[in-house]
Amino acid sequence: MNEDDMALVRQFAATHSEAAFAALVQRHIGLVHSAALRQTGHAHLAEEITQSVFIVLARKAASLGQATILPAWLYRATRYAAADVLKQQRRRQAREQEAYMQSTTPTGETHAAWQQLAPVLDDAMADLGERDRAAVVLRYFENRPWQEVASLLQVTEDAAQKRVTRALEKLRRRFAKRGVALTAALIAGAVASNAVLAAPADLAVKVSLMAGHDLAISTTLHAIVKSTMKTMTWLKYKLAIGVGTIVLLAIGVAAVAVSQAGGDNAMTTAEIFKKSRDTYAALTSYSDEGKSGDTMFKIKLARPDWYRIEFHDSGPPLTNYGLVWSEGSSNFVVLGNPSAQKESVASSKESALFGSGAGGISGGAALTIPATFFKMNINSPLDGNLSLQKRLADERVGGVKCYVFSSEMKETYGVTKMVWIGQEDFLIHQVRTLMSAEAVKAAWDQAEKVSGIRIKAIPQSSIATETHEKIVVNRHFSAADFAR
Repeated sequence: MNEDDMALVRQFAATHSEAAFAALVQRHIGLVHSAALRQTGHAHLAEEITQSVFIVLARKAASLGQATILPAWLYRATRYAAADVLKQQRRRQAREQEAYMQSTTPTGETHAAWQQLAPVLDDAMADLGERDRAAVVLRYFENRPWQEVASLLQVTEDAAQKRVTRALEKLRRRFAKRGVALTAALIAGAVASNAVLAAPADLAVKVSLMAGHDLAISTTLHAIVKSTMKTMTWLKYKLAIGVGTIVLLAIGVAAVAVSQAGGDNAMTTAEIFKKSRDTYAALTSYSDEGKSGDTMFKIKLARPDWYRIEFHDSGPPLTNYGLVWSEGSSNFVVLGNPSAQKESVASSKESALFGSGAGGISGGAALTIPATFFKMNINSPLDGNLSLQKRLADERVGGVKCYVFSSEMKETYGVTKMVWIGQEDFLIHQVRTLMSAEAVKAAWDQAEKVSGIRIKAIPQSSIATETHEKIVVNRHFSAADFAR
């Protein structure tokens, strides 16, 4: 293996070494340029994106953690930059990409497979988990030997091979859902042969000078760099929130009563939770508006599988936006700041609401009520098998009198989960999660590990309250009500 990537990054961050940065550019420019070219189908845009990504690297070098797998980090940054550039050019990009690949790739079975894969490859890669994506990038985009793949992933070679095999199978299934039916072996061969091509000869020199010296850049480049850094910064902090949300959802809320304090004791806790579950199961539709921290959201659900969850974060310093929806045909996802709203297709409702990251960055809006309404394979506040459930004194939420329950898991998880259930409608009106300093640190440590970016300021504790208001049930909806 050549000198370690992160050793060069640390050297550049400490001394602004031109040689160190040039080495990084030479080593990875093919990966970045090829991904940008594949996603835009336009050589000029690909060059701008490539320059922007390495400028971002230069500016973020000091904040990258030692565990960062740089090729995967660069690949992800390229994805964000391309999304910012493309915006509403997605359909034209697919046509241009196909035309470009027809004129440059070799003939044969691999060529035919690549023509089918290229337009959908990067969207499918975006659906993979971070570790799976890193494994595929290292093995097939950069064609690294198994020993290096295992070393960078910090696993055994056998574990690395298993991870890559699983990731390829996930890609195969995603491609099949998009009408591209290929074997895992053919996918691997096509990606390994075509995913990374040589960048223009003079582009590396241009990038090294511009990014390494932090020279003045064009208005277009400045906009791409600013938007990409903004997206990555937003995701870094949202990821930490998302990790905490996932931990809390995994804990769930049990329907077992340990104590019953105050309020109407005519119904037991188990009866209240069952009544609430039965109420959701009997609904034909549901809609509400609410807030979770700085995140405002609107939820719309209908049988059998229509949904639309829109959310935006108006808290400083960023304003971010997200939307997941389906009118029954496909599952769509839009995540990012308002200037980078790139639509993607998820493989399933669960993938859109949970796997895409929407569950975390929506403040739980894309999980709590949808999981309960659709009885998805994701814990809702009404499910669980814990035995530490407490009933608290009744309270009002938005004028609605509610039963209040608390699942206290401080000794085991450092987390307390509370839920407010309406005494008349038996619907969830509020969910609150309280994380101890230890639990918050664990969540942020996980976010740092996944993102590869050091997070300097870690809150001492966390309280997140998700409130649902303006609830309307059994309203008639049409498919048009769930379109973007």
